[in-house]
Amino acid sequence: MATLSRTESTEGTRRRGWWIEVLLSAALLWLALIAYAEWRSEGRYLWLFGATYDAGVVRPGTVIRHRVWVFNPTMRPLEIDPEPSCGCTLLEGGSRQLGLVDGFPLTVAVDTTGKPAGRHSQGVELIVRDLERGVSWRERIEIRFEVAKPTASAKSN
Repeated sequence: MATLSRTESTEGTRRRGWWIEVLLSAALLWLALIAYAEWRSEGRYLWLFGATYDAGVVRPGTVIRHRVWVFNPTMRPLEIDPEPSCGCTLLEGGSRQLGLVDGFPLTVAVDTTGKPAGRHSQGVELIVRDLERGVSWRERIEIRFEVAKPTASAKSN
């Protein structure tokens, strides 16, 4: 009879402890995700995925579109105010508040009409304000491209 009660108490412990393994697995997965994001993101305090984009060689008059993902990994609310530089426009996104561990896509377009042949860089400055601490800083999204020289057949048209 004593052997039976030991077996029952051991099985009860095994059944109740499964959630600890699930929590540990979830914590390890979260740490791996954070490590990956820190390695792949380009922002200083924000996670910016795709913040630097090289479109390569483009024809004159091409509109380049690129989507950047902006995430707030902090435990504080932030306010984001994008300021496009000359030649950039925002198609999606804009001024917004980011809650705790929140994110959104920001689509940037660059029109190459009127740009001379050669390498160019256009950007969007993100003005970020920490609403709790009253601190602000800037993050940069940059699109690089090279405008091809017009060909003789394109000039005659």
